[in-house]
Amino acid sequence: MSTDQFWQIIEATHAPTQEEQLELFRRELQRLTLQELVQFVRIFAELTFAAYSWDLWLVAWLCQGGMCSDDGFSDFRAWLISRGRATYEAAMRDADALVDEMRQIEHPEFELFGYVPGQIYNTMTGERFPDLGLQRPKEPSGGDWLRPTLKDRTGSKMLNHCVVFGEMGNEEFTAIEQRFPKIWELCVQRGIITTGTQRAPTGLPTPEQVAASVDPNLAATDFGAHLKALGDAARQAYKKKDSP
Repeated sequence: MSTDQFWQIIEATHAPTQEEQLELFRRELQRLTLQELVQFVRIFAELTFAAYSWDLWLVAWLCQGGMCSDDGFSDFRAWLISRGRATYEAAMRDADALVDEMRQIEHPEFELFGYVPGQIYNTMTGERFPDLGLQRPKEPSGGDWLRPTLKDRTGSKMLNHCVVFGEMGNEEFTAIEQRFPKIWELCVQRGIITTGTQRAPTGLPTPEQVAASVDPNLAATDFGAHLKALGDAARQAYKKKDSP
């Protein structure tokens, strides 16, 4: 399967709602041979890894009011791919180009979209999807607007990269305002960013506070479940913010 064929499948799933898109996505993947499905997943993973950047994570974090965990950023990248080739490639060139998409959605994430290929594979074979041997990036790419000391997590007790955003200061926010003017303006309009001395997104707990609400022993026994719990806690905190 070529990259062009991959994107043709994605484009064929566009729908008004995520529920409708999931159904179309399943139908498209069910038409593939087993070999084609494996190739599709490989390309999907490669695109997900390529989008593991500080710039895109910042946009996801800002537009959700200062809340996007490591797990949440994975869901964001699934959403980004689901939007199609033009949107994905424009965002890869310049994350600020996502502003129009962000105007149309409050929570840019699509966790279930990334699960569909594995579900189809299981239906076809009765087995879990095999390990493709792809190397996951250890660190997000780019982010020259971040102080190197913030990127370095070697001295931190928190393994999650999302804590970096909670540690940013005026130096970062000044650079962000210049680098991502469209996203910045959108967040100002939404009241996510306030002008003046307080520049960071307000009204939400810090990543450390969210992490403190999750059982720390889970990280040692089931790290995947720990990441999911962090994502669930973050989303719950965001919902509380919006509650009257």
